[in-house]
Amino acid sequence: MKFIADVMLGRLSKRLRMMGFDVLYDRSFKNREIIRFSLEQQRMILTRDMALAKRPLATDHCFIKSNDVRDQIKQVLTEFSRFERSAPLTRCSVCNELLVSITKHDVQDLIPQYVYEKNNEFSRCPQCERTYWKGTHVK
Repeated sequence: MKFIADVMLGRLSKRLRMMGFDVLYDRSFKNREIIRFSLEQQRMILTRDMALAKRPLATDHCFIKSNDVRDQIKQVLTEFSRFERSAPLTRCSVCNELLVSITKHDVQDLIPQYVYEKNNEFSRCPQCERTYWKGTHVK
């Protein structure tokens, strides 16, 4: 299941990416671009914008009811529970790229020393070059 989210759903997009969902999001996307990407890439539109949801070509959409990100996550997980998704922590939460494993030795100069000492598994985004590890937020 692939999604594209409107400008009002940045926090939701980041959380869904952390859960393994493919979520296209950019604050600069206009409604017409969201619809175009949705149609071209077969992405479900996630929106809080009633005007976008009512557009004739935006038939594949999910209107997100709540402003609270926890409720938004629950709604998406409930409505799309039948679809398979990637494992959590496999996508960059910032740019949506799939992460690649990187050796502990290769991240030594990229992360704080205490993180290096406490963790053994690391991932890196090939696009934006952010480094990831399983911190306390994973729980």
